[in-house]
Amino acid sequence: MLEKEEDILKQDAREVNQNAETIREMKIYNAMRSGVAQGKKRSQRRLYSYGAGAVFATAAAIFLIFFSIGLPAGDTGDSDPGGSVQVANTKSWDHFAAYRNQPLHNRLVADILERDLIQPVRQSATNKGYRMNVDGAVTDGRKVYILFSVQNDTDKEVTPADTKIQFGNFEVPYPHRGAALEMAYDSDSRIPPGQSKDFIYSTNYPASIAYSKDVKFTLILTGTSDQALTSSSNKYRTALEVSFELDPARFKDQERTLSVNRTLTVDGQKIKVRQVQYTPLNTYVDLEYDKANTKQMFSLLNPVLIAATGSQTDKLVYPGRITADNSEVYKDYSQVTLVFRYTGLNHPDSTTLTVAGISALEPDRMKFVVDLNKQQVIEAPTDDFEMVTSKQEHNATEDEILLRRKVANLSYYTDSQGAVQAEYTGARLSDKFTDANGQVHERTNRETALHNFGGSTISRDGTGIDELSLFFDSQAADYPQPLTIPVERIWNPILEKQSIELFSKK
Repeated sequence: MLEKEEDILKQDAREVNQNAETIREMKIYNAMRSGVAQGKKRSQRRLYSYGAGAVFATAAAIFLIFFSIGLPAGDTGDSDPGGSVQVANTKSWDHFAAYRNQPLHNRLVADILERDLIQPVRQSATNKGYRMNVDGAVTDGRKVYILFSVQNDTDKEVTPADTKIQFGNFEVPYPHRGAALEMAYDSDSRIPPGQSKDFIYSTNYPASIAYSKDVKFTLILTGTSDQALTSSSNKYRTALEVSFELDPARFKDQERTLSVNRTLTVDGQKIKVRQVQYTPLNTYVDLEYDKANTKQMFSLLNPVLIAATGSQTDKLVYPGRITADNSEVYKDYSQVTLVFRYTGLNHPDSTTLTVAGISALEPDRMKFVVDLNKQQVIEAPTDDFEMVTSKQEHNATEDEILLRRKVANLSYYTDSQGAVQAEYTGARLSDKFTDANGQVHERTNRETALHNFGGSTISRDGTGIDELSLFFDSQAADYPQPLTIPVERIWNPILEKQSIELFSKK
């Protein structure tokens, strides 16, 4: 990697480390799972957002709702939360003044707004004393951003509980992977009586659907009492729905797509770069992992895209990612899109992709095999896990295994708000495990959270500690041992700097 990119990486890494040093992702995750997510199916509660520990480091400034943490799904068996009425927004038009007057938490949207790319919508929905004003929206056919406010004219406090979005006849299915709802510039999502708050909704545009300008956006509000937050009943919820037009081909004349079809090889693993697309919102690099690879690919380490035109060079770092985990765009884990920031060099003379390595692992190592009775780890995905014997101080049970490992060579990316985050270094476990007789069991949640244990902690020197609990269920020690639980994702950096020229007019 070039010296300038390394300096940028180190500087941003220090900022991330300072913000995230004392944040324990799993503590927050466990608290949420045993709190507001009670009664919800485990498959609907899973944490899809990698780097969650780093996200929570800025949680005081950014509010990410249920798409990551989940509120109970609404029950259609009781009162319908619908009934909203759409009207034209009667507010005096101020050209997004409310969003311009205070710095937006979302740096990506702030830049888009600064370049006057947000399309005015100015439609409202009212229901039961609540009003949602959809002020504006924008899409380039790949990412979607909606700016809206909620006015509470009732005598009860409310907070967002869910959203729905429909493009033409296609309604994005739950759990809306890749979608995020955040406060525009506030720090508290709760809306007191008589007040209003501004929000930004973002999601990925489904690539495979038929072309349509029609969008239907629904926000569902809920009360803030403990009963309302933990209940699946619609009687606590109110829906606000607005339909409007949003053209996915609006920037067609300003976009440029370079067909690449070249292969980057790292540690013998082949990554095919299919195309690079420049739009007024972002720069997209579409990749495909070769299905003949001998290792399961998780991510590229610190990719840098360098575009050059004459004497001008634009170096794009820390891309976001669109994957089968965080979007409806891909169903196949062999495909991924790197989302770099916008560049004015959308007609470059040359484009080069540089990486510091990959995170990958052999498929047959993707498991933990443990004997709970002997408190023994027979197999682990990597060789750097150490058992933690002081289980009592962490409120752990006798029949679970606590593991810890040191991690280094951290990679960084840009989240959906435009903030640099450290890549999530933890292991994501399967929801099912198998005993020694081949019987498959469903892994259950802990009844109580671990104390001061779990997740990833990043230090100022760029290293980290990753902590993991192998908790199966309360009867797991009585099953035939050993137990095998698959690992779906794990941090395993392989450092090998490589670069490939994607395009050149020479």
